[in-house]
Amino acid sequence: MAKFHSDKPLRNPRMVPEWVIPIQVGAAGTRERVAEVLDCSGDNISYKNADYCELTALYWIWKNRLCAEHGGGCGYFGLFHYRRWLDVSNEELRSIMDHDVDVVLPFPTMHEPDIRKHHVRYVKETDWAAVMQALQELKPEYYAACEKIFSQEYLYNYNILIAKEDVLRAYCEWLFPILERTEELSVPKGGERGDRYIGYLGENLLTLYFMYHKELNIVCTGRIMLT
Repeated sequence: MAKFHSDKPLRNPRMVPEWVIPIQVGAAGTRERVAEVLDCSGDNISYKNADYCELTALYWIWKNRLCAEHGGGCGYFGLFHYRRWLDVSNEELRSIMDHDVDVVLPFPTMHEPDIRKHHVRYVKETDWAAVMQALQELKPEYYAACEKIFSQEYLYNYNILIAKEDVLRAYCEWLFPILERTEELSVPKGGERGDRYIGYLGENLLTLYFMYHKELNIVCTGRIMLT
């Protein structure tokens, strides 16, 4: 569960179950500590948090929990935000394992006439062009699928999910090289801005990846929005 040192206190806090572990994002930029696990430890991109948002936590999970040298063996990993959770109970977690679910995502949000209307609210067209070029260079088969997938109405929002260890590892291995290349192609480049644009692009890429992989056993659930 990603937490940031300047998050506003919740008016209606929720009991955090033992299987949800807080991780402080952007920890490299402050001495204040709000969690025991820090995204500035181990192999990390904590310093990129102003652009990557909660994705610096996902990167930390990938490099420090999912890579072979770190073992893993937990079965499932995932990412929530301190205010945005997947609505999953302990019993449903066991059911996910029993039914060999590959990934749990939030029910997609609908955008009319298509999900382009979402990204133009948050992402500059020059940045969208950069991520499209990155896809074309690095993953042309996904670039070829973009037109069909991004011309439909459904988007997986918030960069939150629970996935099998190997599924999440494969997604991260796909995602972060694309985002790194997008930073290089962006104007201004990543690291010179701090406007969360990579985090927003991540939502679109998550949608592209999991709608492309129809062979996966994907289930959706509600999301909890804490205030």
